[in-house]
Amino acid sequence: MKRILSVLSVALMLIPALTPAADFDGDSRDDPAVFRPSSGLWSVRGITRVYFGGSSDQPYPGDYSGDGIADIAVFRPSSGLWAVRGVTRFYYGGSSDTPLLGGGGQRLYDYVVRPGDGADLERALESNTYDSVFIPAGTYMVSDPITVTHVTRITGESRQKTIISFSGSSYLAIGSSATGCLIEKITVQNGGFTNIGNFHIAGSQVTVRDCRSRYSSADGFRYTSGASFITFDNCLVEYASHRGFQGHSSVLSSKLINCAVVDTTALADVNDVGFDTCYNLTNCYAEGGRSGYEDCYNISSSIAYNCTYFGFRFCDRLSSCQVKSSGSNPLYGLDSCWNLSACRVEASVTPYNNCNYFYGTASANDNSCN
Repeated sequence: MKRILSVLSVALMLIPALTPAADFDGDSRDDPAVFRPSSGLWSVRGITRVYFGGSSDQPYPGDYSGDGIADIAVFRPSSGLWAVRGVTRFYYGGSSDTPLLGGGGQRLYDYVVRPGDGADLERALESNTYDSVFIPAGTYMVSDPITVTHVTRITGESRQKTIISFSGSSYLAIGSSATGCLIEKITVQNGGFTNIGNFHIAGSQVTVRDCRSRYSSADGFRYTSGASFITFDNCLVEYASHRGFQGHSSVLSSKLINCAVVDTTALADVNDVGFDTCYNLTNCYAEGGRSGYEDCYNISSSIAYNCTYFGFRFCDRLSSCQVKSSGSNPLYGLDSCWNLSACRVEASVTPYNNCNYFYGTASANDNSCN
């Protein structure tokens, strides 16, 4: 028995060290790959062919950047060089040392989208397999509507760099079954559809954080009557053709914090509103458009700037809010609003019109106010 174990030990020592398989595209599956020392060729089946390293190098792929995708890397025993393609180069160890194989670590996301690949993005977000998806920096061209039904965590690299660009009337929708979904650090631009916008929420307990909607042909962010407990945090709408944020009167549990709508075209269309039928707004900002806020409830420390007709209209419970202007706009500062506390109107033809119940708010030159 001892003789058999001794022979087996020698045989194992003679087998070349194996480099573990690696996930080169972030789909949670290892990809078939080879490294050819004679030329430095890395060939990953169906993904890439690149040259990196040489005959004296040993392949050690792994996730060295923390993005969920394996990086091409080599170790050069003669000098102790570690070289990770596109990430880093440093010296650690030498010819008598044994590099350790990757331990796997903790995967932060179930899937990492291929940079700039709109089709891969669409497949990932509509997947019924992945719970979390990371979207690297890049512009993703998408021609079809995307409806999220299973994924509950969608994270971009940054709001400025991760851009989903729709064509026609396409849009991003969080479906009614996507309860508890978190979306952060992405920009959705172009596209948009009537009564949907280019970012639509039908699910409950959805949080949208540090996201942006740009150039929507309809609304920017929109949520339906069934979308309870919706939170927008540090979100921005730029140049929406109609409303920036469109809510629903039955959704009393929504919350908007540090959100802004910028519309420098200052259109006078009846639908050109910054915040429409939204509840519980704090530190929000509406610039340009026909109205800053309409049919909104429970608004604090928020500003309407340079709107054409109304700063706040049909709004209830305003605290420490301001209407500001660079000229004579808006025509009405606060129109048909109730329960005003410490509010202020600057440079408006009619500061207050048909408003009721002032608490610490000046009401001079009012028209039918109490």
